Amino acid sequence: LDGSDAGSATFNHDIILGNDSFVRFGDAGEKITGDGTDLTINSSNDLHLTATTDINIPADVGLTFGDDAEKIEGDGTDLTITGNNIKLTATADVVLAANTGLVLDGSGDEKIESDGTDISISVGSNGDINVPANVGVTFGDDGEKIEGDGTDLTISASALATIDAGTDIVLDAGGADV
Repeated sequence: LDGSDAGSATFNHDIILGNDSFVRFGDAGEKITGDGTDLTINSSNDLHLTATTDINIPADVGLTFGDDAEKIEGDGTDLTITGNNIKLTATADVVLAANTGLVLDGSGDEKIESDGTDISISVGSNGDINVPANVGVTFGDDGEKIEGDGTDLTISASALATIDAGTDIVLDAGGADV
């Protein structure tokens, strides 16, 4: 040890500490402890990782929170975020690239995706897109609306309503008048 350079120490080889030994910074609030199995970094406030490039965590090694109930882990291909509720609280948009969708089931049958121009909603075989009763689908400035209450369907327009078909238009009222 050379105390001539304002207390700096330079080592040209390993520093080996026994189990349950620690390196302490300032007071006991900041220290690094090893027990032969786990390495623990304690901080009395924030812990800053200030790398000038990436901070790398190996594939199949996760970052866990609390009692391991929440976890972020990558396998080199996919990133998995595990938790009870996963809340995205962005202060701006959450952006998905064009032609990258939001899959709502494991099979990929239920998906919302944009190609940069149109939005596609896919459902599974014989599936439906369900809009709850008394909730409408509106267009433009809400002047046109389609809404059902579980029994009756209402299609309304603030001006002209046009029904156009390439072939016949069939109105079937179950034998009642139209």
